[in-house]
Amino acid sequence: MFRSFARIPNGRLMAAASITTITGFGLATASAESPNLGIRQDAFTKLKVKSNEVVGQNVHKITLDFPNKTDVLGMTTAGMLMVEGEKRDGSGVTARPYTPVTRDDTVGELQLVVKNYPDMGNVSTHMCNAKVGSTLSVKGCYTSIEVTPNKWKKVGMIAGGSGLTPCLQVAEELLSSPEDNTEITLIFCNQSPQAIFLKDRLDALAEKSKGRFKVYYCVNKADTTDFWRGLTGFVTPEMVKTYLPPADGANNMIMVCGPPPMYKALCGGKVFHDGKPPSQGEVTGILKDLGFTSESVFKF
Repeated sequence: MFRSFARIPNGRLMAAASITTITGFGLATASAESPNLGIRQDAFTKLKVKSNEVVGQNVHKITLDFPNKTDVLGMTTAGMLMVEGEKRDGSGVTARPYTPVTRDDTVGELQLVVKNYPDMGNVSTHMCNAKVGSTLSVKGCYTSIEVTPNKWKKVGMIAGGSGLTPCLQVAEELLSSPEDNTEITLIFCNQSPQAIFLKDRLDALAEKSKGRFKVYYCVNKADTTDFWRGLTGFVTPEMVKTYLPPADGANNMIMVCGPPPMYKALCGGKVFHDGKPPSQGEVTGILKDLGFTSESVFKF
C-alpha cells in the first residue's frame, strides 16, 4: 500500500509510484487503497451520478461523485478511463474509453462529456440515460501519451464530435503551464453548426491564450440560413496545410480523435488486439501524403 504522495512532472498530485508502459498505455502503479484517488485501475468503482446535463445535440455532460469528497482523479495527461455499461442487445456488459473534461486535481468529482448514438451506442447510451442518484462503473486512469511543457514546438489537432475531449485535455494542460510555449491549433469537426458543443469553453480558452491556441470549426454541411463562416466539408489536405503546423520531425505533433472514417482518411486506423489496448498502426492517408510519420502523429 502506498502511503506517500509526490508531484509528477506536470505538477499533478499522484501516489508516489513509477509509471510503466503496457502496449501503448502508461499504467500508474499507485495502489487502489491510496486514500486520495477516487478510482482504481484493477477493478471498477461505482460512482454516483451527481448531474446529467444536455450540452449539445445528443451530447451530455455527466458529473460523477468520488467515494470521498477529498478524492482526486490523479491522472497524467493525456489520460483516459474506462466506463462499463450494458450492451444494447441485453447480452451483458462492455466497457469503453472516455476522457474526463475536469482536470486531474479536481477534488471530489469528475466530469465526462459523452455523445449519445441512439441507434448504435452501447456504453454511450447507457451513460446518457443514467439518472441522477444512479451509479456508473469506472476504472482507471491510463496514460495514452505523456504531455509535458515544450515537448513539441507546435501541436495540431483534428477532432470529430466527441473526439474533442482528449484534445481539450491536452490543450488545457499545456496552456495551464507557465513555462510552456507550445503553439496549439485545433480543427473541430461536427455534422452541423448546431451540433458544435463546448464552443464557449473553447473560445474562452483561445482568448485567454493570447494567440497560442487557435480553433477552427468545420461542419459537414451548413444550411444557407445558418450564416456559417467556418470551414465546410470533410478535412482536406488544403485545410491541414493552411491551418495546422507542417511536418517537422518530432518537433511538431498532429493529434487525431474521431470516428473511423476520419482516421481512415487522415492517418489510418489504430490496430486492435484481443484483450489488449490498441496500437497506433502505420500512418497513412492525408497526413502521410503531407510528410508526417509515426513520430509526429498520435491517434487517440
